[in-house]
Amino acid sequence: MGTAEERLRVLKMLENGTITADEAAKLLQAIQSGRKEAPGGRPSTGREPRWLRVRITDTNTNQTKVSINIPMGLVRTGIRMGARFIPADSDVDYQELIDAIQGSESGKIFEAIDEEQAEHIEIWAE
Repeated sequence: MGTAEERLRVLKMLENGTITADEAAKLLQAIQSGRKEAPGGRPSTGREPRWLRVRITDTNTNQTKVSINIPMGLVRTGIRMGARFIPADSDVDYQELIDAIQGSESGKIFEAIDEEQAEHIEIWAE
């Protein structure tokens, strides 16, 4: 179905009351940018993420302690080089994290709370 046909279909759904104006706006925006729905309901841009974003927040003060944006090419190189240093007794499934980072999906890929250090750790790809 062509883009013009898709827009017309969305407008007909809005006219018939099948969807709300907000839903129609989101659908039209997705058609305009060529996005499709990714697994897990997240919007997908159809391209690989370009950045890995890491944020560590102090859970006591809610202040950001670390905020890093790393180019994905550098991340992939670092993973290949650093894979041999992953501790065997770690309680984090690093292979799952590596697979998520190397995947082509955007969105949050890791989140944890370190109660001992009072830190909230978030990692996502964009």
